[in-house]
Amino acid sequence: MMVDLVKFSVPLLYSRNKNLEYKSNIIEMSTSLLGFLKQENLIKTEPFTTSGDLKMDFELRESEITPDGLKMFKDAIPKWWKKIDQGLDRSDIEYLKASLKKIRLVS
Repeated sequence: MMVDLVKFSVPLLYSRNKNLEYKSNIIEMSTSLLGFLKQENLIKTEPFTTSGDLKMDFELRESEITPDGLKMFKDAIPKWWKKIDQGLDRSDIEYLKASLKKIRLVS
């Protein structure tokens, strides 16, 4: 039996730090990333409420991610996070779009 690992957890990230700016940054980054994954049909679950807000209890498991989405989590998403840590705007998903384009050309 395969273990269905959690690949992304809003509550885990959000609870790591009590700093309000940190919490706001996590919401912004999560909204950008999950919005991108949803828009590109890379995830099978809905990360947003009917009013469009990020679900604060949202967790994404491997079984809910497409094969191309899993490839993104393996390489592109960690690199995107690193770019954010180095100052990239959290809403800038151009790197993710370019990475997905490359993945889809290969698959």
